[in-house]
Amino acid sequence: MKKPRERRTPIKLAVRVWGMDSAGKLFSIEASTVDITPRGACLEGVACMIQRGAIIGVECGRSRARFRIAWVGTPGSDRDGQIGVQCIEPGKYIWGVPLLRAMDNDDGAPQLLEEPLVTH
Repeated sequence: MKKPRERRTPIKLAVRVWGMDSAGKLFSIEASTVDITPRGACLEGVACMIQRGAIIGVECGRSRARFRIAWVGTPGSDRDGQIGVQCIEPGKYIWGVPLLRAMDNDDGAPQLLEEPLVTH
C-alpha cells in the first residue's frame, strides 16, 4: 500500500455502502469509517467481494456520493474487511465533520478545520 497523500482524521462514522460485487450481484451494507480525508476514507465492515477500481455509493447521514475503490484489504491481514475509497465527484464532501488541517500548529498538535470544505 502507498503512503496516504492526505492527512487522515481518525473517526468512526456509520455509513451505508452499495454497488455491485465482483460476481455482478447488487449489495447494500452497513459499514463505518476508520478515518476520513477531504476526498476519501478508509471503511471497515465491507465483507462483500469487491475489486479495486469498482465504483460504489457511500451514504453518511443524509449525504451521499460515488466513490472509486482505491484498495481492498487482504483477507487474514489487519486490513481484512477494510477498503480505501476516493470520491469521484469533484468538491463533494459527505462526512459532515471537521477535518485535521494539513499543517500542524506551533506545538506540533494537529488542528481541526473550522468547517467542512464543501457539503452537499
